[in-house]
Amino acid sequence: MYSSPAPTDPLVRMPANQYRNLGDKRPLQSGGATRVRKLMTRLMLVLATMGTLASCMTHPEHMEAPPEGALAHRKASPEEMVRYGTPVDLKEVYWNAEERELYLRYAAEGKEYYGFTDSDSEQILTTHFNWFPTFQVHVSDPETFEREKTEAVALRVEHHRVWREMILSTVNQLTPAQPNEGIVLNSRDREYFIYRNDAGDVQIIEGMVNKPRGIPLLASYRFESLGETLTLLLTEYLDSQGIQDNVVVFATGETGPYARPFAIFRKSDGLLLFTSLEPFTFGSTPGSLGTTAGKSAWQFTRSYWLEFLNRPVSFFSRLGYFIRDTAWDISAGVTVSTFAYPDADEVEIPPVNEGPGMDLEAWEKELDDVFAEGAHLGKATLLIGGDQFFPRAIAAGLDAKKSFKMRTYIFDNDDFSVMIADALRQLSFDLEVKVMVDGLGTQMAQNTAPGTLPQDYEAPIAITKYLKHDSNVQVRSLTNPWFTGDHTKTTIVDGEIAYIGGMNIGREYRWEWHDLMLEVTGPVVKAIEHEFDSTWAHAAILGDFVYAGFSVANDIEEMAPREGDYPIRLLKTRPSESQIFRSQIYAIRNAKSYAWVQNAYFASPEILYELVKARLRGVDVRVIIPLAGNHGIMNANNVRAANTLLRYGARVFTYPGMSHIKAAIIDGWACLGSANFDKLSFRVNKEMNVGISNPAFVNNLKSEVFETDMRHSVELLEPLPENWQNTFAAIVASQL
Repeated sequence: MYSSPAPTDPLVRMPANQYRNLGDKRPLQSGGATRVRKLMTRLMLVLATMGTLASCMTHPEHMEAPPEGALAHRKASPEEMVRYGTPVDLKEVYWNAEERELYLRYAAEGKEYYGFTDSDSEQILTTHFNWFPTFQVHVSDPETFEREKTEAVALRVEHHRVWREMILSTVNQLTPAQPNEGIVLNSRDREYFIYRNDAGDVQIIEGMVNKPRGIPLLASYRFESLGETLTLLLTEYLDSQGIQDNVVVFATGETGPYARPFAIFRKSDGLLLFTSLEPFTFGSTPGSLGTTAGKSAWQFTRSYWLEFLNRPVSFFSRLGYFIRDTAWDISAGVTVSTFAYPDADEVEIPPVNEGPGMDLEAWEKELDDVFAEGAHLGKATLLIGGDQFFPRAIAAGLDAKKSFKMRTYIFDNDDFSVMIADALRQLSFDLEVKVMVDGLGTQMAQNTAPGTLPQDYEAPIAITKYLKHDSNVQVRSLTNPWFTGDHTKTTIVDGEIAYIGGMNIGREYRWEWHDLMLEVTGPVVKAIEHEFDSTWAHAAILGDFVYAGFSVANDIEEMAPREGDYPIRLLKTRPSESQIFRSQIYAIRNAKSYAWVQNAYFASPEILYELVKARLRGVDVRVIIPLAGNHGIMNANNVRAANTLLRYGARVFTYPGMSHIKAAIIDGWACLGSANFDKLSFRVNKEMNVGISNPAFVNNLKSEVFETDMRHSVELLEPLPENWQNTFAAIVASQL
């Protein structure tokens, strides 16, 4: 039996006026995570367009999108695009194999509509390479439909009730048999928490923030990744009904923004694709100029005039460090770029070494000596993408008993962020909730809205005020004197579980970008919490004095290690020290076997040079970058970096869409967290990475992240087009 509120699509259906306008649009770039850099561009790297529909369909991996406006003469104007609050009733479908076109007649909310789609109308879902292909239906008219169908073949149509039963059967298979143990099923940009009650009935709840407290989350699934299960169920249904048709069109019952109301299934090879009734949008939309100017003025006042009075020691010391680091980086970058590289035409690129890598035990001892501090014990679990991280962190927060501490560079004000804020506000009445955000990072993110944001969504002007309103949430917004920022992303629950990595709080991190977090347990959590508490103290009024008092009075709390714990080293960037930079550059210099890197912002001339030197020693150097990143200046810089690496024999992979992962594996030593490969992360900002040599963890990172992402990326086999603009971008990016 299934017990749920009036169901929402395709799992549970709610009245139309209760729908959250969550779009299924996947941008290649989004303004939601704009940091200090203000230059942005739109470099689209397009994944597959389908060669055919239904009859002779293939799905090549990387083809160009059709020219802009190629179908403009037959597409609907914006006012013609209709969103439905009730399931669409599919009446007739015809397929013209010669023209590769599908013609549809459907009805919704008392009206009848006509439409068509073809192989040029695939929605660009580059970020989600594992999703089902989706094609936009363009509005047509009765006369055109009747004329075109005479040259086409009718396809069998199945009601959306059939599709719903398939989904419920899938849910039943995935849901744990044990009562009160749950899973999350992600579909488009919605999530459903599913469990069995004491009677064994499946309960479906939309939104992880509505999860009943005390019911553990065991696993996270994405509907679009369940192709084999759906194919099996659809095939079994057709066989049980004696349906011999090879191609069948199912109404899905999906409604609301960017719904996919029709699914096309080809039985012979299990091909499954969808159609949508409106285009998915991309990019970002600017915020109010007046609001942006006001926020900028206040942040400037806080970071300079008030910071000078409130934290004078930090204010002047950061200025000194910034001047020192800028002078050093400029001189080092010019020296490396101008004099260090050998002539590529005169260099013989050696084959990749087949021997062992560096001695990891000696390497860890070297790090102990260099940084005068050792690693902590603990255990780390990879959480890849928003589907894995956010449900896990939300579930931990809802089940917390004492405290929830969040430190993030960006806490956006989009619909997903506000949902998180609402959950924290409610949680604050039961336990201590502290939220620490970077003032400039959060403000810049709120200056633009993701292109996927629901059209009628109204964002709060300031998320920090929203968090504190009618709640007990404690919020501190950090200042940014001399371009310094706090780029760290950590969340600590009850002092027992910590999350660390690259994800901020925002729609793109939940639904759109490829990113990585770690769930950490064991004594290392206390060290992460101590870093949070010390930064919180420094953010107080007269923070220099409060911080000094905290440092004297508080040491890292002890916690007994657990079975299976292994060394986890916390590596930091502060204005006075560059542990993350130094550890990675030393590791690359020591590398003997391989050095694999994935980072969106590849702007360090010194790291680039050391990777080239490593390759010329026979080290297997591989780099994954998103060619279509979210910062124009960095995209242009990445072209130059990629070409340099290619010139000296390294392998370069361009990830389809935006990858925000910041990770490296060097001869079995992993370094990952919040830090980019740029000056801000290596010298200026506060950052936190972890260094881990545990073989099981490193092998998992290697297979689940690096090898998987290489398979889904395009390997560059020849240099990308490059001109003076890329050279200029590299010079500018080296100081960002």
